[in-house]
Amino acid sequence: MFRRLLPVALCLLLISCGSSALHFTLTMDVSDAAKQTELMNASKRVVERRLGSLGTKSTDLTVVSGTGGTASLSFSPQDDTVKDEITKELITPFSLEIMLFTGKDKEKDKGDLFVEEQGWFTKTGINEKTIIWAQASRDEWGKGEVELNFTPEGHTLLNKTFRENVGGQLGLFVRERLMSKLLIETKDLKENIVIAGIPSPDIAAIFADDVNTGVHVTFSLP
Repeated sequence: MFRRLLPVALCLLLISCGSSALHFTLTMDVSDAAKQTELMNASKRVVERRLGSLGTKSTDLTVVSGTGGTASLSFSPQDDTVKDEITKELITPFSLEIMLFTGKDKEKDKGDLFVEEQGWFTKTGINEKTIIWAQASRDEWGKGEVELNFTPEGHTLLNKTFRENVGGQLGLFVRERLMSKLLIETKDLKENIVIAGIPSPDIAAIFADDVNTGVHVTFSLP
């Protein structure tokens, strides 16, 4: 009897272990092969950092290129309890907004979003749909910076915002959280925005990964 039950018990154990793996399909909206490779690598780093923020990690994180701008990503969190949370984080649509500061008084001023201790911010139309790419680099003082490059529509909106609001401030929001503020010093035409003074190049690279994967990669369950 013992010999007959052992294979069954072993089979159940293997099924249980295998079920802990998470599998996602990555769909990229760029056709350039080099950019696709960059996005697959960035997606892998994003998942590693998300796992780290949840207090765990994976030793079997893999990304395999597919066809038609897709890839397969799989991993097994060492802590099974984070599976639902990280799945939710990865499949939730990315949002980025560059908004105009419009006043501090919560009762008197108006806008689309109020941030405590900051004030009201109003949408400019510049969002994740008008961004082409985020490029991280190191400045001459050793700090990090990120250059945001825009679509033609983004250029038009950006220049309109600068032209009409010299002396004002812009807020960069990622997933509805204020990440950075920028002073509009000139109405000169702008091709891009540079977020400067980031504490380190590594932090700049993390931000660029988040933006590029958020803008160009969709995580979905197979």
